[in-house]
Amino acid sequence: MYIFTKIIRIIPNILTFLNLFFGCISVIFLQSKNFDKSAVFTLFSIIFDSLDGFFSRLIKNENKFGKELDSLADMVSFGIVPSIIVFLLLKSMKKKIPFIEWSSLFISIFSAYRLAKFNINTSYNGLTTPVNTLFFSSLSIAITPSSIPIFFVKKNIVNMFITPTSILFMIFFSCYLLISKIPMISFNFKGFSWKKNKIRYVFLLISTFLLLTLRTIALPCIIIFYIIISILMYFHRLKKSY
Repeated sequence: MYIFTKIIRIIPNILTFLNLFFGCISVIFLQSKNFDKSAVFTLFSIIFDSLDGFFSRLIKNENKFGKELDSLADMVSFGIVPSIIVFLLLKSMKKKIPFIEWSSLFISIFSAYRLAKFNINTSYNGLTTPVNTLFFSSLSIAITPSSIPIFFVKKNIVNMFITPTSILFMIFFSCYLLISKIPMISFNFKGFSWKKNKIRYVFLLISTFLLLTLRTIALPCIIIFYIIISILMYFHRLKKSY
């Protein structure tokens, strides 16, 4: 019984190590600019990152060692990985600003700040590092030539909007969101009633429509939509409080 209990207690740490393991594989694939495979392993990192937290709460085994280990794994999977993705995207662009690719390192710096802050205060708001990584990872797939064709948005139109300047804006805006106090929408449904979950249902419906129509471009669009709704709701609550 004692051995079984010990095994159960180390499962969250094993899941954290898997998060780190897949994050490292993602970095390896990025060396050859294989954004598609890197995105797959980043998704595995996100899954195992969610599972380790869920399992820790389930067995009531949240401890300082687990928190520190989780932050170190997240720094690789959700700090270094997005920085490398953006670095490679900026470096490969034809119309580029000199040394602009080095601005991608701000993602790692602000991710580290957020993870350290979250270790002190678990109720910390702002954009989470996994969602931020998912955005840049899906963006890299959307703008690379190997992407699946979409229904009514041509590739050259997409590339018109994805410029060094627009990516630079994305970097600094995402860095701001990582350390901001803006609460992002929670997807913990309060029952199944429309009234209590109206925003969540609307978001899911629009997200489904975007996935069916935009395909590879859908995911970064959905995350942008998620951020916009969260910001609008935040300012709406502030307005009501005055």
